[in-house]
Amino acid sequence: MPVPIDYRIEDEMRRLMAHHEAWWAGRALLVARVPSSPLADLWLPLADGTLAAEDVDLQPEMLDLDRLAGEPLPPGPLERDEDRIRTQSAFVRVPWVEAIMGCPIRASIQGGAMRAHAFVSDWRAWGGGAAYRRDDWLEALVALTERLAAASGGRYAVTHTLMRGPVDLAEAALGPRLMAISLYDHPAELRAFLEYATGVFIEVLEAQLARIPPVAGGYVNPFGVWAPGRFVRTQCDASAILSPAQYRDWFLPFDQEICRAVDYSIIHLHSGSLHTVPALLAVERPQAIQVSLDPEPSGPPVERLLPVFRQVLGRKPLIVDGYLTEEQIDMLLRELPHDGLYISARTTPD
Repeated sequence: MPVPIDYRIEDEMRRLMAHHEAWWAGRALLVARVPSSPLADLWLPLADGTLAAEDVDLQPEMLDLDRLAGEPLPPGPLERDEDRIRTQSAFVRVPWVEAIMGCPIRASIQGGAMRAHAFVSDWRAWGGGAAYRRDDWLEALVALTERLAAASGGRYAVTHTLMRGPVDLAEAALGPRLMAISLYDHPAELRAFLEYATGVFIEVLEAQLARIPPVAGGYVNPFGVWAPGRFVRTQCDASAILSPAQYRDWFLPFDQEICRAVDYSIIHLHSGSLHTVPALLAVERPQAIQVSLDPEPSGPPVERLLPVFRQVLGRKPLIVDGYLTEEQIDMLLRELPHDGLYISARTTPD
């Protein structure tokens, strides 16, 4: 059961929620400037009271869940940054779903990241997911989600943690080579794996949503947008090694299955890898697309993305998310349709 929270929804916030609902219907513009710190050493509080000072093979019992949840906030009204509702989700540095599936997790302290390592090197070694499943990771995720809700003071909305979609889970568990060759040499095995991974994703999503307190009868997604129903944010970053047809035929059906499990859905893409857009626009779900702006030269200049942004906005709501100058924000507002557009501009704290 979710932690009970009596959210104080003031009139201005209720108007914003109505605006969010209109955005989902492609009838509103959202703009938010969100402070964002650059990547630094990985902050990893350990259960023994210390901080990890060197790289470590992480286990769930090593985590200090209380410190990860933060000090309880005094009660107050739900907060916002312009058109974005403030949110918190369980420590997104951990690749939770991969860990639950059985991927070993390596924390790189100075690298500022955690990486899931493949655990299936040969299909002959794959006997199904039960042999690798790590329910202790799921228990830690659920416990941390509950702690976040209890610590919120009603001032932020709890959302599900960062969850990578079926193609990313396959790339993590199998490695890119085995995933790629299985499209041709082991299609039955790959399809069965994707069915399993999709089921795990939905199970982990449901476990979090069951503990997330509703906000005004609805929920807030990881991008700070309220909706009168349950949500999911998924992604397909590993589609970068696939052709558009391979993603469409192999992996999109599983992304659709995830999106059908809830009421509202968004898929995360990168600006340097937008070849999946036509396939995503040809289906009803996900209902919205979020594009993270990759810095040059990893991604193209924002100006060159305008045609694909217009294409998306012709069919679905769009979130443009990344470090943007005021001049670039003005350019996007000038050049793009406003209905269904959400500009989430990251700013560096002074």
